[in-house]
Amino acid sequence: MHKFARKPTLMSIILASSVIFVFCPQWLAAAQNEEAQTPASTLDSDGHLVQFKRDIAPILRQRCLECHGPDDAKNDFRVDDREIMLDYIESGDAAESTLYIDYMTTDDEDMLMPPKSHGGPCSVTELALIQVWINEGANWPEEVTVSDESVPVKTALPEALSVPERVWFAQGFLHPATVHFPIALFTLGAGFVVLGLKWPALGKQIPLACLLLGALSSIAATLMGWALAPELGYGSNWSIMDWGKEVDAHRWSAVVVTIFSGVFAIVALVAVRKDNEKLTKLWKVGLVICAGMVGAVGHQGGEMSYGKDFYPRALRILTGAQAEPATSDSDPATEKSSAALKQTKDSEQEASQTQEKAAMTPAALRRNA
Repeated sequence: MHKFARKPTLMSIILASSVIFVFCPQWLAAAQNEEAQTPASTLDSDGHLVQFKRDIAPILRQRCLECHGPDDAKNDFRVDDREIMLDYIESGDAAESTLYIDYMTTDDEDMLMPPKSHGGPCSVTELALIQVWINEGANWPEEVTVSDESVPVKTALPEALSVPERVWFAQGFLHPATVHFPIALFTLGAGFVVLGLKWPALGKQIPLACLLLGALSSIAATLMGWALAPELGYGSNWSIMDWGKEVDAHRWSAVVVTIFSGVFAIVALVAVRKDNEKLTKLWKVGLVICAGMVGAVGHQGGEMSYGKDFYPRALRILTGAQAEPATSDSDPATEKSSAALKQTKDSEQEASQTQEKAAMTPAALRRNA
């Protein structure tokens, strides 16, 4: 080979050597780190593909802990409480697990967790990891905690809202305070209507004022409740009207009370203007009905906030009755899961069925894949 023909080859070798010399430390370090992070096997010691500490805890920490943690446990549900979480999970079968089916993969925006207002739903990858984790037995080592802050949490940037949207959602925070006005006013007015049966002088002016003010405050309280719903994780889909669900029954019952009170308030104004005794009796009866309705709606709102056992517990304390185990969550599905767990512990037959169900897990895995 001619000596000049070797120059391009020599120059290429020198250039390549320089590049390797400059960048090789970074490449070697990256390769060493990757090798160190890659486990010797993709399965843990129990043969599980998904590990709670590595794969599931970061998802719960990032997606759920803000609203269902020690600082703010909405509906008394906490993802950092191992026992509460496992009550929502059917070990070995994600398709029968309340947490996965009724909350994480549901099409109902009011039930979806996390809600869209908080970055929901979870990604396909996150849902797949949770599904496999449940199907593999929902193994959660007792020493592993979700609230561990050793893994950094990536918080999603809040969605930019327009000025009207900011005003709408901000005023919703006044709902807990405003909702007591129609309850008190309707109840007070109805009380004076009853007293007016014996003392007619008490049965007109005060009830009329309570009805008018209560109707106005019920409009404000209802609108504020709808605005606050997304913040509490209930969603704000106006097209949903499922009376079988507590949140829908509560919000639409409030709407009904608002409409009824508004109609009776108009009747009352007409009755005063025309001095019509029949219309006067009508709005008084309507006021008593509104008092009963708003009391029921307020009672339901209390159960949603504090749990179904809240008022019965107060009655047991008052009567001195023996306290029964309180259910911490108002969700019927939770009560069903707890009953199933108790039955499993007390019945050998149920234990046998559980083992048969576990034996079918590989088929369930293939079906869900």
